[in-house]
Amino acid sequence: MDTQIIDQLQVFFGEEFRLVQHDLGKMEQLVQQKMQLLGQGLLQRLVDSETNGYQGSSIPCGCGGSMEFVQHRSRDVHTLFGWIKVERAYYYCPDCGNSAVPYDTASGLGSGQLSPGLAKACCVLAVDDSFRQTSQKIENLFGEKVSDNTVERVVQQVGSVALGQQKEQLEEFFEHKEIPPAVVSPDRLYIAADGTTAHEVDGWHEVKTGSIYWQDKDFRIDKRYVACFDNSQAFGWQLWLEACRCGLREAKEVVYLGDGAGWVRSQYEEHFSKATFIIDWYHLEEHVWNCGKLLLGEGTKATARWAAKVLAELWEGWTRKVLDYLTRQRKRYRGSKREAIDDLYHYISVNEEQMRYDVFRSKGYQIGSGAAEGACKSVVGKRLKQSGMIWTRLGSSSVLALRLVWLNGRWEQLWTAKPLAA
Repeated sequence: MDTQIIDQLQVFFGEEFRLVQHDLGKMEQLVQQKMQLLGQGLLQRLVDSETNGYQGSSIPCGCGGSMEFVQHRSRDVHTLFGWIKVERAYYYCPDCGNSAVPYDTASGLGSGQLSPGLAKACCVLAVDDSFRQTSQKIENLFGEKVSDNTVERVVQQVGSVALGQQKEQLEEFFEHKEIPPAVVSPDRLYIAADGTTAHEVDGWHEVKTGSIYWQDKDFRIDKRYVACFDNSQAFGWQLWLEACRCGLREAKEVVYLGDGAGWVRSQYEEHFSKATFIIDWYHLEEHVWNCGKLLLGEGTKATARWAAKVLAELWEGWTRKVLDYLTRQRKRYRGSKREAIDDLYHYISVNEEQMRYDVFRSKGYQIGSGAAEGACKSVVGKRLKQSGMIWTRLGSSSVLALRLVWLNGRWEQLWTAKPLAA
């Protein structure tokens, strides 16, 4: 900033600054308040100096006629610096009755009260926090009061645009069959798929979730996420398209991780059949421990010994040995305990080829990261499953889409499309 302007500001606010000159925190707060006021005034003056959508006495109308300029109409807009008033050109078509305010679309303002900047700040906080927490943080950070209902509305609007973009990309692929270009070419690409749930007004619904990750040249893990309430076929295509962007076709090795559920396997067979399929160790541990708890009790030493024995043998790839052991164990139990052994036996026998952990470890593959479960917690659980949250489908799907945009590093790309005016 020009030093002359700074000198003038220091002189103008000098007395107030001197009162807090020995307290950096208070001085910082005072400067922020003054900058807020100056920003509001400067923004208002800049807006006043523009034509604000005036494009002459008439503009073309969609009906084939012309929209006539009527007048400039005032609108209050809530910005990062406070409220301003914008006088926008208003056009009306006498033939069909349609009207237009070009400024609202061109400026990215849309029909709500929030400016793009303030709406963006609300959305970036709301990808992690509840609407109420976001409202409180906006006031704390910027001194601007935005109700939690307003936050919810703007998040749903912007999130719906993000969701629409995802669906458009999928529809565009089906229409043109053009595979998106890869942005990276990893040596080894991991793809993990899993399911979790979100509580909506009519009950709990499954959210299919996927993570795609690889090690970059600096040995850091880079990730991209996919998640949706759609069926497994739609999810599979979305996961495949994202994997293509992450170098699926260029990677030297591809590893697919999951819990072995029917839909996880079907999407592997349809889209990733050339990849090495591994039952994620996290899920296997869960199955073994659940069986042990039912057989020998929750939190007992006997359960811990039993689970440790089974897992140690599976870790070495000795699935046949474990299956034989379960067959013998089965004879000792009846009822629900036998059913638990049968379930574990079936899970291991069906996925035996995907449990060659000795081979996978010798090749340096990640098997115990819990990547699929981690994606469920990071993408869905952290935001949609906070205490007491019950969603409408519009709310859950729009927040989920917005969170994916943030996690996948496409935030600025979304706002470049002016989602408030979409």
